[in-house]
Amino acid sequence: MDEPRSPLVAVIGSVNIDHVVVADAFPSPGQTILGRTAQVTLGGKGANQAVAAASGGVRTAMIARVGDDAEAETARAGLTARGVDVHGVATVPGAETGTAWITVAARDNAIIVVPGANFQWASEGDSTDGAGAEASVVLAQLEIPLDVVQRAAVACRGRFLLNAAPAAELPQELISRCDVLIVNEHEQAAVSGQSGPEDAKEPAAVRRAHAALRGRGAKAVVTTLGGAGAIITDTDGTTTALPAIPATVVDTTGAGDAFAGVFAARLAAGDALLEAARLGIAAGSLAVRVPGAQQQHADLDTLRAIAATMGKD
Repeated sequence: MDEPRSPLVAVIGSVNIDHVVVADAFPSPGQTILGRTAQVTLGGKGANQAVAAASGGVRTAMIARVGDDAEAETARAGLTARGVDVHGVATVPGAETGTAWITVAARDNAIIVVPGANFQWASEGDSTDGAGAEASVVLAQLEIPLDVVQRAAVACRGRFLLNAAPAAELPQELISRCDVLIVNEHEQAAVSGQSGPEDAKEPAAVRRAHAALRGRGAKAVVTTLGGAGAIITDTDGTTTALPAIPATVVDTTGAGDAFAGVFAARLAAGDALLEAARLGIAAGSLAVRVPGAQQQHADLDTLRAIAATMGKD
């Protein structure tokens, strides 16, 4: 039997080319210093999550805007090489592809993002270019204009998942369209208004925030808590805490995107919410062990093997 042509997961979001310099220290204003290494990689939360979704064993399509420059072809090639359909990655004439300029030094980083084409979408119509009507899951983030995300939610005929990152307040209409709202503790505080991020990791605070967000229409809520795992409130109101999987942390940059992409993929494949979250946590655990947000993702069998160790010493 031929596979259906439509993707199971459609990711709408940002595509960047990341320029990363590693140095021993940050330069002061007006100062020139020597760096140790430099690399150019595929980035943007949308692209990161699409790559992770493709590794989760389902057909994945990227919906994005890029410029009419060489960086656009680099981005398309990078996504294609990782198994992501790029027919929805459209060119904006006269625009530059989004870039991020990242300096890593002294166990910290400084980033300047130039959004470019990521902020240049049509002002009306179906922002998913028809994919929302075909995909089992539409996954969005907040590195593209909010009205584009809202139109994607309206166009979605399957399940709409929103990773509310970067942190921002959200309109009621958008929250009410979320089949699953994915946040970390900072985003949870911004979206729910229930507590500051310093308190947001406390299980009681997470439960209050989830109750508030479900009261505003979100059907299910997931809060990722890094080394503390994740707390999930399902569509029936049941809240479950899942532990993290121990890992030697090298770089946390890609953990949240790895979780969101694999989580969306497994929901699209028919897994229950908690099982999808377990595999998402496994993906995040692997992501923190290597530098960068676009490292090679593990295959589904590896993710299942890692998830099977959850809760074991």
